[in-house]
Amino acid sequence: MDKTRSFLALGALIFVAGCATQPGGMSGPRGGPQSQAQPPQNPSSGQSGQSTPTQPPANGGSQATSAPQKPKKTPPRNAAQISSPAVMSLLGSADTLAKAGHMDAAASTLERALDLDPRNPFIYQRLAAVRLAQGQNGQAEQMAMKSNSVSNNNPFVESSNWQLIAEARKQAGNSTGAQKASAQAVNFRQATSQYEQ
Repeated sequence: MDKTRSFLALGALIFVAGCATQPGGMSGPRGGPQSQAQPPQNPSSGQSGQSTPTQPPANGGSQATSAPQKPKKTPPRNAAQISSPAVMSLLGSADTLAKAGHMDAAASTLERALDLDPRNPFIYQRLAAVRLAQGQNGQAEQMAMKSNSVSNNNPFVESSNWQLIAEARKQAGNSTGAQKASAQAVNFRQATSQYEQ
């Protein structure tokens, strides 16, 4: 009697395992709980109870509920997070020169840093600040805009750049443009809050 129960239990286990994953990726036996829970797909065709394959999303992507969203990676907040030691050395030298009032030498040093890393937004940002200190408002705005273009939508970089642009426009007598740039700076500063801990 015990042998018969063991065989029945083993047979039931094999049957359930076979029904769990059928070829073609369908789960559950035909007519089982899953297919009963779904309403007929095409009631006007007179084929009630038969389901048709679901259409993929129109945009070709996966459905929104298929995978959880990954948390956003915090973008770099300063040059040290993405710069080589050589670039950091040049940035340090440029800062020292700028603090001593040697703006032309600071700008030249930052341009050398750009030769090493032409896609580093922090270098363009510092060059924009130097140009602003030199009274070259147009150049300052251009450098800040260039920094934005290579920042990969980094709100930490862009908030500071828009503040530089606002100041450059203000010094150039463009108060309307300065107000718009200040508003952009505020928007990007608020965007940084998603990364604050």
